[in-house]
Amino acid sequence: MSLSDFKDKLDESIKRIDNANNPSLSSRVKNIKELRVSTEIELKSIAHKTKISLKNLKSIENLDFDKLPSEPWRNSFITQYCECIENFSKKEN
Repeated sequence: MSLSDFKDKLDESIKRIDNANNPSLSSRVKNIKELRVSTEIELKSIAHKTKISLKNLKSIENLDFDKLPSEPWRNSFITQYCECIENFSKKEN
């Protein structure tokens, strides 16, 4: 591995850690989880709609973003999770 490749991988890892520790993302996920619980949407329903495993959905809700697959899957999973719950709650209102 060349020094340039190593630097690129290191930069990517640092970016992932920064994204995982993003307080606004954590706050959004907490709010969405509260919405899911308050509207009694089952996590199984979210898994069925999004095709995201229960394991990954639980990691999202527990803010264990480092347990999720790497980019771009991580952002996609979190976005799908949030949008699915927001859409469920809009339909119920």
